[in-house]
Amino acid sequence: MNKLVTLINIRKIFECRALTTKITAEGKDVPKKKTYENRITLIGPDDSVCITDLKDAQNLSSRRELKLVKIQDVDSKTRRPVYKLMTNAEYHEEEIARRKEKQTARDGNHLKGQKLITLSSRIAEHDLLTGVKKMAKLLEKQYEVKVVISGNENEETKAEKIYSIIEKNLKSVGLLVQKRSKGNNLRFQLLPLKDSPNQSNSDNSNSDKNNEKGPL
Repeated sequence: MNKLVTLINIRKIFECRALTTKITAEGKDVPKKKTYENRITLIGPDDSVCITDLKDAQNLSSRRELKLVKIQDVDSKTRRPVYKLMTNAEYHEEEIARRKEKQTARDGNHLKGQKLITLSSRIAEHDLLTGVKKMAKLLEKQYEVKVVISGNENEETKAEKIYSIIEKNLKSVGLLVQKRSKGNNLRFQLLPLKDSPNQSNSDNSNSDKNNEKGPL
């Protein structure tokens, strides 16, 4: 009887072992590789950032009764999609803002698309000016630019200063709209002017060339 019990226990051990490991021809155990869900960048309701799996983020949103919203398809640096956990009120506010953006895009159907630029309130002046030049190029190419200035508590003054610098440098090529503060972030959109200086110069240049050619 004891031998039978022992054999049964040994069989169970080998059954469990087969599920968790693989055995090579030499008899060595090789752990199975773990499979991971798609990794994402998750922004919490308090603007905290973490890296997690999409499935875990969905479970977390269900437990906390929050909305899991994708705010960026692929981050240019991390190559991961960006999601944010929002309360119903925040989601409703974001939905209204999104509708306004769509309406603005319809009114200015010359837009080629949207680009997102994120800045830190602690950004160095040189890096800020580089970012401003990038925004100007996008506006000249008829892109809408969404800007997020992120910072910590008690850094609203720095964010406002950055906003003023952007406004001052881009007023000739873009229009700043929908400025709003959410948590520690300052957000706004930049819309290209329908007739930017570069576009006007290009049109004038083409007109002059046509005049030089004369009638056919």
